[in-house]
Amino acid sequence: MIREILTEGVRLKFDDAAQVISLDCPQDITWDDQGLAKSVAELRPGKFASASVLAAKAKAFDDGLIAAVDVAAQNGAGTFAGKAGFLAKLAACTGLAAPLVHGARALGAGSAPPAGEAAKLVEEFLADEGASKPLGFYTWSPALENIFRQDRFLQQALEEPVFAAVVRALDAEAQLRVHYEAWMSLNERLTNPLTRPNLRPALAALDGGTAPAFVRGIAISPPSESPEGALVKRLFGNTPIPEGFNLADRLIEEIRKGRVDLTPSSISGWYDRIAWSLETLAAPDRGAEAKKLDLSKSYRETLEALFKGILALARESHVKQLEQPCAGCGPPRPKIRPELSVEPLPTHYLRRALGYRFVREVLEGAFGAGALKALRRLTAGGPVATPLGDELAQMESLFFGAHAASCAEIGLAPDPQAPPASGEAFRCWVERLTEDEDLKQDNRMMVPVFYDVARRQTKVWAFLGWTSRPLTAQFRTPPDVEVVAAVEKKGWFGFGGKKAEAPEIEFEDAKYALIYPVTAEVYVTKRLNRDEFRAHCDRHRSQKEILASLR
Repeated sequence: MIREILTEGVRLKFDDAAQVISLDCPQDITWDDQGLAKSVAELRPGKFASASVLAAKAKAFDDGLIAAVDVAAQNGAGTFAGKAGFLAKLAACTGLAAPLVHGARALGAGSAPPAGEAAKLVEEFLADEGASKPLGFYTWSPALENIFRQDRFLQQALEEPVFAAVVRALDAEAQLRVHYEAWMSLNERLTNPLTRPNLRPALAALDGGTAPAFVRGIAISPPSESPEGALVKRLFGNTPIPEGFNLADRLIEEIRKGRVDLTPSSISGWYDRIAWSLETLAAPDRGAEAKKLDLSKSYRETLEALFKGILALARESHVKQLEQPCAGCGPPRPKIRPELSVEPLPTHYLRRALGYRFVREVLEGAFGAGALKALRRLTAGGPVATPLGDELAQMESLFFGAHAASCAEIGLAPDPQAPPASGEAFRCWVERLTEDEDLKQDNRMMVPVFYDVARRQTKVWAFLGWTSRPLTAQFRTPPDVEVVAAVEKKGWFGFGGKKAEAPEIEFEDAKYALIYPVTAEVYVTKRLNRDEFRAHCDRHRSQKEILASLR
């Protein structure tokens, strides 16, 4: 890629085809004594967007999007019939399953269930805090808390008579079946494929004239799979978990060895696509940018921390649906340094953009394109003004722009899927990072990943906050630079109109403030929601104290 710049009164032509940039990130543990930032904005990111800045922006948007979709799916929007209405109709024709359905309706409405078996089922469910306690953004409002409890309630395995009653009801009412299948499809596409059987195969069996088979673990609305959940089940489904096991570290190891493939399949949902976007953080040599970057050991370790942090934040966004398995004198030399506006991880940004494109298509298919103009992303303070469809397009463009800008800055051709103008739009966003309200959100939280039966404790990923460390970028292989013209300037290169002399080029390092997440994987006895965990972190400032007091 050839470009021209003007620096120190000299016009230079760059050919960065052979350019390779080295990145180093020395360890800095001073934050452990000084405390951690609650939000990215507290660290004043300036005009350099680390991948963490984009991750924080994505986290705020994703939470609001899923919250808005959950409310829309509950009440109905566009072509999607609401779950509340679906359950009301199902309750009238399920017989033996009526207590379960009435219990779900009561939880969804935040009301007391009818006396009798429905009340007993709800009481037992609410007594299980691990299943029923709202986490993440679901604490924003009573409506979201109710949706969390209702949908978690319907993830429970069915008894055979209840299964048969619900299947008969769905088979008898064609419209109910259509609504149910649309709901399951939305869950699978918005999050991921289901980990346990749902009722669609039983309905298909009836279509074929055969009796539906009852399968252990079948549920009306089962939870979704995740790469980390599948891994822990594969490794320790029936064996004790060894002392010192760290799921995030093992996941990274398995990715590098090729035993966990994050490439989305034809049935993958949005969560798989988010995980796929993180692959090159765990295995940076797989990205197209690898040939243009030389990464130090410490910077690779920082990318590992970024992988863990972004995956933990993404998991919390999907927490309801995801399964929890158990200078001198003389003429100045033009100084050339790597100019970065974004952390050079273009493959990650490209895949994240494609994930937003995918989820936009999913929502248009579920609700109709027109409905996305009426929906609004939710926040803790209420809905935003911009239509959800427009915000989705902006997020897709933002990550395509980060990809294009990053490619341009390291001398790599952008992917053809990235719109040509997206790079400039991204740079405009970087110029106004301090104005972005999404970056001011407190991201601290814990999210469960599995329950250890032997220890009777839950292993959680704890997101403790953000910190920063210096990132050094230098040319390992500098670009080819040619002096096109030297400006005649008395006292420097030109004297009294004489022809300017070509100066010697000097390459120097560039330093940036790299914001990155601080996470931990620990066993806990009590799961804390966002407010509880943040209060805990405020009482115990350092990482050591925060984690020690959790136990």
